[in-house]
Amino acid sequence: MLINFAESIVDSSLTQWVQGTYWLWPVMEIIHFIGLTLLFGGLITVDLRMAGFLRSIDPASTHKLLPIVVFGFGLNLLTGILFFYGDPLRYAVNIGFQIKLVLVIIAGLNAALYHWKVDPLLRTTDRSLPPPAVAKFVAFISLGAWTGVLVLGRLIPYVGTG
Repeated sequence: MLINFAESIVDSSLTQWVQGTYWLWPVMEIIHFIGLTLLFGGLITVDLRMAGFLRSIDPASTHKLLPIVVFGFGLNLLTGILFFYGDPLRYAVNIGFQIKLVLVIIAGLNAALYHWKVDPLLRTTDRSLPPPAVAKFVAFISLGAWTGVLVLGRLIPYVGTG
């Protein structure tokens, strides 16, 4: 499926633009890194607090970081799509990229679980008590998935094809 999509866009004008603009790739790398910093930096605080660490921080104040996290994810989504368009046949068969996509999907489903189940539960839970097991589970899945995304993103140039 991913290979078919890559083959269908390999000659697109967007692919030609990304490949033909010599300054674009390094600028996208910088933006991708900034997005990752915003995403991961905010999530570390939110997830560690949700897992029961950093208990001196009010959980409501960690929620103020979520717009920054979403903005960072948006930067990474945009630049990630452009990276794929820039070399679709290489990315489509790269095992590191494929696993990274799976982890992003897992992280997204985990965020949905947080939004629909955990956040309402935490709003009604006594903050002096340890967090519920489901909150810890969601926090550690988030930290693990995004750490995997970070590591695999860095390994894409080195792991080759599957």
